Amino acid sequence: MDWIAALGYIIAPVSSIITWFVGRKKSRNDFLREMQASIDLLATRNGNLIKEVTELRGENMRLRLDVQRLAAENAKMSKEIEGLNSRLKNIKTITKKG
Repeated sequence: MDWIAALGYIIAPVSSIITWFVGRKKSRNDFLREMQASIDLLATRNGNLIKEVTELRGENMRLRLDVQRLAAENAKMSKEIEGLNSRLKNIKTITKKG
């Protein structure tokens, strides 16, 4: 029996199995690296969205306070207008006829 031929028959499957394991490990590492990159990107976007939501909530609160202030001013002016209108009820309008 030729030892070189026998060694060739043994080495070919063994090297194929080793290559398969190395390729599989590299594939897993690449997949994990891509997953980590996706997680990092999502975390960054989430942080930006949280910051934007916080800013919008602050702006919303300021607008609510402005609306409340304007509603109070509107109520005060409405009462003032009612008072002026009640004082004008008994006054006759003077018009100039030509």
